[in-house]
Amino acid sequence: MKPMRKSHANTANSLYLRYAILGGEIVTARGKVHVVEGDWQPKAITILKFENKQALMNWYQSSEYAPLKQMRLESNVGDFVVVDES
Repeated sequence: MKPMRKSHANTANSLYLRYAILGGEIVTARGKVHVVEGDWQPKAITILKFENKQALMNWYQSSEYAPLKQMRLESNVGDFVVVDES
């Protein structure tokens, strides 16, 4: 994973503040990962929590997230997954 440029970090930080407005909570952002079992070797992980899948999709498709999503897609190699709390 490429390190975030300062301008990207500033944009990301300002957008993180908007998660709460859009129904989200940051559990961890770019946290270091310690794999206990398996072969998965991510360098960092971000976990966001939303009230439900619709709230997640509202955030993911929002104009507020669009600049950060574009930055993420251009600068990171990674996966985006959704886990339902059931």
